[in-house]
Amino acid sequence: MLTTFDRYLLKRYFHVFFIGFIATYGLYVVFDGFTNIDEFQAGLKEGDSSGSLLWLMSRFYLYQSSIFFDMVSPILTVLAAVVVFSLLIRHGELNPVLSAGIPTYRLAIPLTVATVIVNCVIVANQELIIPRIADKVQAERGNMDTSSQFVEPVYDFSTRIMINGQELYLTEKRMLNAEFVLSKPTVHDFVTVKAKNAFYLTETETRPGGWILKNATPQYDDLEIAEFARKMILPGKEPNDIFIVTDVGCDQLCNRNFSSLVSTPELIARINNPSFSDLSIRKQTLDLHSRLTRPFMNLIAVLMAIPFVLRKESRSQILNIAICSCVMGVIFAISQFFMYLGSASLLKPDQAAWFPVITNGTLAAWFSNRVQT
Repeated sequence: MLTTFDRYLLKRYFHVFFIGFIATYGLYVVFDGFTNIDEFQAGLKEGDSSGSLLWLMSRFYLYQSSIFFDMVSPILTVLAAVVVFSLLIRHGELNPVLSAGIPTYRLAIPLTVATVIVNCVIVANQELIIPRIADKVQAERGNMDTSSQFVEPVYDFSTRIMINGQELYLTEKRMLNAEFVLSKPTVHDFVTVKAKNAFYLTETETRPGGWILKNATPQYDDLEIAEFARKMILPGKEPNDIFIVTDVGCDQLCNRNFSSLVSTPELIARINNPSFSDLSIRKQTLDLHSRLTRPFMNLIAVLMAIPFVLRKESRSQILNIAICSCVMGVIFAISQFFMYLGSASLLKPDQAAWFPVITNGTLAAWFSNRVQT
């Protein structure tokens, strides 16, 4: 059971956390808004008032707040804990607690609970909110209804089809000037199917997922393709349409190495998808394990901060905070070092993601005897 003093620490923790988020995000909105005000104005219709401009900006930054929260919440988690312990010392609230025979690490219980709550909110934001608004997050500032992205060419290893295009419109699931390079029966020979517009159809119980090419050239009857490709390249409902079966959808054709916009089940499905290259699968496997270890790293960082903020025989609280900041920098450097080893194929993805947890957890236990008692 949490005591009155525990609830007092929890209240102070969340107060610092939310004030920190509002301050940092407000600063980002002001800087980004004034820097890109021309793009917002370009999205206004003739005769729109300044209220329409404010509504457009508010709508854009409301979606962006979810991404910003995902980025800064681990930092704010540690910062809030540091501020709470610093205020305990500043207000003289720590000595009465220690005089009552309560160990210092007993005060870590409410902050551990707070960190777990914040981690749950981070997970809910990552798994439930961000995937639903992924197209809005990537939309242009002046037009929230159109999220156009440049196409990154992808080779589908399962169907042996090269997919390329000019632009992707994520909201419509449409690709402009699509090009699909197919294999011919002869060795080292290919045929290119082009279409002004191609739409991605998600998989259903009666139909596989794939791209429907509108008014494709050449037409289906004129295609010279390998026999195995006939199972993936089918005629459309309209005479000039071609349906190409593939698991490579819109999100894999743009920012495919930026996996923070998809949920964990979708990320696992990407890893198990034979359409992607080994390099892409390795990168996404590393992202998956990093996502799993993030709650542990946040908790370890909070526990690591305690012995440095409440350092035994300290001369200055400012010095304690400075040392704590340096230690947090070392923790971040260790994590990035292992991530680099994982991305460079010097370590397995799971090892690169979990070794920082083991290393930093060991350091947190080692420094625990430095805390003021």
